[in-house]
Amino acid sequence: MSAVDSADTVDRDSTFTNYKSVLSRQFVVSLMVECIGVMFFQILGATAQVDFGPFVNGFALAVWIYTAANISGGHLNPAVTASVFVCGFFPLTHACLYICLQILGAILGSLVTAGLVPGAYVRMGDGGPGCFDREAAISPLIDDGQLFGWEVVMTFTLISCVYACGIAKPGHGSHTPYAVGLALVACAGCGGQYTGAALNPARVLGPAAVFLCGCGVTGIYIGAQLTAAILACLVFAFASGLGPLNPYVAWRELGLAWHEAIWLWISGMPPKRLRKTERMNIQDLLLLNQKSEQVEASASDATRS
Repeated sequence: MSAVDSADTVDRDSTFTNYKSVLSRQFVVSLMVECIGVMFFQILGATAQVDFGPFVNGFALAVWIYTAANISGGHLNPAVTASVFVCGFFPLTHACLYICLQILGAILGSLVTAGLVPGAYVRMGDGGPGCFDREAAISPLIDDGQLFGWEVVMTFTLISCVYACGIAKPGHGSHTPYAVGLALVACAGCGGQYTGAALNPARVLGPAAVFLCGCGVTGIYIGAQLTAAILACLVFAFASGLGPLNPYVAWRELGLAWHEAIWLWISGMPPKRLRKTERMNIQDLLLLNQKSEQVEASASDATRS
């Protein structure tokens, strides 16, 4: 299937950087998948038995990334979405909509949990299922600085695995969701005893909105997770380079004017002069350029022979 013909289909070889035009039906499906995936991840994670919490959360994440990867990219986490945006692998418009639907999914999951768990009810306060608060999740042995530090370390580990397995080339293909799930198992198995191992702003905000829990610590969790998202991006950019949507990369490698490069970062859509169809995104364009270079190289080799 050519890059031009694939404008409204899934990118089966992409994980975490998979997106389509906001005008396409496929993008609407992607938003629905992100919302549904986070909803079920919230339900499964929030109702896990304490002793099996790390494994239930890790395997649930792996299952839903496998489910969503070929459709939405399988972010299921606003920190992941924010990080790949900052690094130039995902456009701003898509990132904002993804984050909104991820948080909505966590809210819906918490509402379902309130109906499924005996004794749980909406607006019950601290201690609700899935809440990250001082009663249910945070160890009394740590202070706010240690809470922040643990969430930075664990979220950084998770997102670094996302970059290494799902974005770097060559990556780890179909093993990526499993690797990311194992990263969550490892993190929850160590720092989970101190913070509950949130690693995901949606998983914090969903229960907080439904149960009104976590007052005073919600900002610490989210601040730590977004800090880790930026740090993971910086490390990956140093090791492997920024993504094709980054304005500097687009200006240098695609020869775009600065206003075109910034618009590309916002919308994910190359300038009209470079597009073969109205819905072609940067991944389609790069694939088309790659195929053109291969054709030119083959023609050059044939001429020499």
